[in-house]
Amino acid sequence: MVSKNLGLIILGLILGGLLGFFGGPYLVDAGKTDSPAQAAAPPSDVAAEAEILYWYDPMFPGTRFDQPGKSPFMDMELVPRYADASGGAGVVIDPVQIQNLGVKVTEAKAGRLTRTRMVSANVEFNRYLEARVQPRAEGFVSEISRLAVGDTVKLGQEIAKITVPAWASDQSEYLLLKSQRADPKLIGGVREKLRLNGMPEEMLAEVDATGKVQTTLRILAPVAGAVTELNVYPGMNVEKNMTVAVILGFDPVWVTAEVPEGDLELAQNGRARVAVPAYPGELFEPSDRSVLARASLETRTVPLRLTVPNPEGRLKPGFTATVRLRGQGPEGLIIPSQSLIDLGSEKRVITRAPDGSFVPKLVTVGGASGEETVVTSGLSENDQVVVSGLFLIDSEANLTGALERMRRTPQTPESAADLPAPAAPSAPAAPAAPAGHDHGQNS
Repeated sequence: MVSKNLGLIILGLILGGLLGFFGGPYLVDAGKTDSPAQAAAPPSDVAAEAEILYWYDPMFPGTRFDQPGKSPFMDMELVPRYADASGGAGVVIDPVQIQNLGVKVTEAKAGRLTRTRMVSANVEFNRYLEARVQPRAEGFVSEISRLAVGDTVKLGQEIAKITVPAWASDQSEYLLLKSQRADPKLIGGVREKLRLNGMPEEMLAEVDATGKVQTTLRILAPVAGAVTELNVYPGMNVEKNMTVAVILGFDPVWVTAEVPEGDLELAQNGRARVAVPAYPGELFEPSDRSVLARASLETRTVPLRLTVPNPEGRLKPGFTATVRLRGQGPEGLIIPSQSLIDLGSEKRVITRAPDGSFVPKLVTVGGASGEETVVTSGLSENDQVVVSGLFLIDSEANLTGALERMRRTPQTPESAADLPAPAAPSAPAAPAAPAGHDHGQNS
């Protein structure tokens, strides 16, 4: 019995040794996890077939790593950089990364951008209705109306009465010649002398009608408005060229604003509306406008003057106001403003090609309003324009040379070489990797 059991034990040891020798490698391969390179490999067919050149952190694309893993700069996985077998202008990005970064696209649609601009303004007196009242004859003030600076007057309202003694002798001569039926030319000459000495035509008509000497001159308001200056007092002497009152009209009023010079076309031809805090929700429509000749060197604005009817005097000079300008911009393709990469000397967008690659394009912008921008050249209708995730794609375009190929490729009837082509923006300097990091780095 003992010898039989011993034989079974020896047989088992022999079989176990044979199994370990021939089957061990298969059992180990079946139980171990994927290598880091296999774990980082993307599921896409395009990426699986392409050669991985290196790995990098999208936030610091200038630093390269020869192994996958965690970034030493940010708490994120390194991204593989694949060889671009096509050699085209596009950039191929791992679909997993596209999904993780939330890359979104939208179609460029043809249209005309509605531009709006709101600028601060002030309500002012209408200087075309400014009147400086003068007696045009020497005398003294015999009576004044109950007025003070700031009061409003109506058209033809009496301001003061002035007695003009010099008119008495000339009128007496005039009436005597008329009663004696003198030569009409002589009578007409005396009458003209009275008119030139400041006697109004209505007073001369009264002298003709009554046959009596008139020496009291009534100073009347030549316009309706506010009294801004009053220089007459009872009993004071006045000269013919003295300004006794200044009246500024306010129907219509002026609304003046400083419009940025980039919105000159909008100031000249856009629809204008005026809003004032005193009447919330109410808009006033101007009857006329003027863009004044000289722009401001300090603020780079052009002065806009709107003429607004004010029959009831609701718009008070001195009110603050807001001018709302609205107009149509040039025709083009409408894209979200956040899709535009504006470097000052050049503007570009990232589009998605039918094969799934991303292609940078130089564009010409015709203007922006709110969250929309109109592109006048460089895009085609229904192009898929990237809205979000621009940073990664633009970095990829820099790394693969797609931007340089874009600048050498004609974008419009003019070649891109005719456009200013600044150097590609450099990646931000990467901070030093923490001590003990196990990823190899290549400069």
